[in-house]
Amino acid sequence: MKNRWMFPHGKDLTPRGVNDPAINSFLDNVIDSLTREVIQNSLDAKIKENNNPVEVTFDEGVIKTEEIPGIEDIRDALPKAIHFWEKKGNVGTLNHLRGFEKLLNSETVRILKVSDYNAYGLNDKSYDALIIGNGYTEKIDENAAGSKGIGKAAPFAISDLRLVFYNTVPTKSIPKHAGVMNFVSFNFDENDESIITQERALYQTEDKDYVKGQISFNFDERKLDEYGTDLFIIGLREIDDDWEKRILLSAVNNFLVSILEKKLIIRVNNTILNHENLGEVITLLEEFKKSYDEKKVFKDTINYYDALTNQERLEFELDERFEKYDFIKDKADGKLVLLKCEEANRMILQTRISGMKIYDRDRISGNIMFTGVFRATGKELDKFLKSLENTNHTGWSPDQSSKENRKQAEEFLKDLYHWFKETVKNSYEQSVENVIDAIGIKDFLPLVSQQEGKQDEQADTGIKKTIDNVVIKRNTKKNNIYNTYEFAEDGVDSIIEELGYDTEETKVEKETKKTRKIKNILEKISLRRKLKKEQLVDADEFFGVKIIALNTSGGLYRCILKPTKSFKEIDIKFNIVGEDGRITATDVRNVKSNTNKMKKNDSMIRLYNIKKGELATIDININSKLLLKMKGKIYEVKI
Repeated sequence: MKNRWMFPHGKDLTPRGVNDPAINSFLDNVIDSLTREVIQNSLDAKIKENNNPVEVTFDEGVIKTEEIPGIEDIRDALPKAIHFWEKKGNVGTLNHLRGFEKLLNSETVRILKVSDYNAYGLNDKSYDALIIGNGYTEKIDENAAGSKGIGKAAPFAISDLRLVFYNTVPTKSIPKHAGVMNFVSFNFDENDESIITQERALYQTEDKDYVKGQISFNFDERKLDEYGTDLFIIGLREIDDDWEKRILLSAVNNFLVSILEKKLIIRVNNTILNHENLGEVITLLEEFKKSYDEKKVFKDTINYYDALTNQERLEFELDERFEKYDFIKDKADGKLVLLKCEEANRMILQTRISGMKIYDRDRISGNIMFTGVFRATGKELDKFLKSLENTNHTGWSPDQSSKENRKQAEEFLKDLYHWFKETVKNSYEQSVENVIDAIGIKDFLPLVSQQEGKQDEQADTGIKKTIDNVVIKRNTKKNNIYNTYEFAEDGVDSIIEELGYDTEETKVEKETKKTRKIKNILEKISLRRKLKKEQLVDADEFFGVKIIALNTSGGLYRCILKPTKSFKEIDIKFNIVGEDGRITATDVRNVKSNTNKMKKNDSMIRLYNIKKGELATIDININSKLLLKMKGKIYEVKI
């Protein structure tokens, strides 16, 4: 019997063009989609009778276009398809067919070979589901990572011909191969316009739905005991020059747990990724140029890697609240790993038995810097969560469950979320009054002690700490307006307020003249800006800076400055450092200093008379009840 391309057809079938929803869903990031889907399928097909890892390999190659099996059948179908869609005037499908024709007439085409080893291969049922069927899968067991069947479209998204050959050496069937092409519909019989093909064509022997024996496209054939499957993606589209690193990046992001648990080995051309060199590959990928979204995902991955490998991690099993669920057989059916660290992402990676990433659970704690990993390790729990997954296996939702299980699913996910929150809180939460960044604080302790000693000495000088009256002597000379403002009105008033020495007379005077004083101050600030041209010069290098939380619920923080030289004036701007490293301005509501004269001007705080070696402190009140990571930017004011 002859091997050929078969185009299934029938009377009055619905025409299908190039816009296949399953394929299109993987076009946004084809390398990541391909990597995630094929590795997931390989993990699902792992041979259970041994403890060896699944190995997945990626190899690039080139073949002559004439070596594509059944190419003449494709060339015969192409003009029929073009004619069919010209009559319909569908521009998108016609553009695809013209690009298809150009590639088919080229001398060579690129191919990508993706192979798995220590897998069952395509036995009869799994072969039918992958090659013949559509929209369903036949997995080895109920704990397989995938279940919807859409993932098999991913390899076609990275082929300009939408053409893939499958070669398999299965454990319980004969070696065989077949080709699948996601083409378009056309008139199969030129004399009968009602006879229309399906869009999916199959390369097979005429009396079977496969071809006996292996196909290798100039790669080495498998030995008969090397069980598994090869995918040959024909007409590999133009992808990034660094596609090898992008595959490694996707593998690390999506299968971190699988690799660490020795379930998975990956080889991309000559680069191997396994549990032994995972840290080295992560270091390599840190230097790799990534998009903003890729940087964020990879930063999360580094957090999870740290949580799984750090000796300071905490490990937990499910608690009593889960005993009511019939799919929980033991507390060890679910395991949680937590780690507290400065650069934590405050999220928990959620996975099932396969170790593939499902999604990151966030909104667990707004002030505790932690990261974590949750594993559903019990088979019944794993099966239950699998039933809640969406098509792309990137979330758990009660809406995915059957009607009778929906309420239970909603309750379980709520319990799981609350368990995460309570475990994090009970493990790491401190009283906000005790929250302090102790790293480097020892640098400030000697100076704190010296200043406290000075205060004690001053307490015994015999100076009476009662001010009965305040007389402000004004200098009416124009060139002394700024000095009058700085060291008379504002200066004395602020000293009286800070020391708490107000008499009834001064309080009444301040209240009755409050509006006028504010107006005068604003006018003088404006005048000073007009008379003086200031320059702000970066002065961070001359200061040791620590910002500590005094009361996060009240938004109160203290900034401690340790200068290495003296300054007449400095400006300080406080910023919030986000989880992704982005910096945003802090909304400072109130500010005061017990060590230096200061004033607030919009987002800047000006501090005066900074002395070398003497601590300066600023207490700021911000508009947030969360524990935030803050950073101070310091400028010297030059006139």
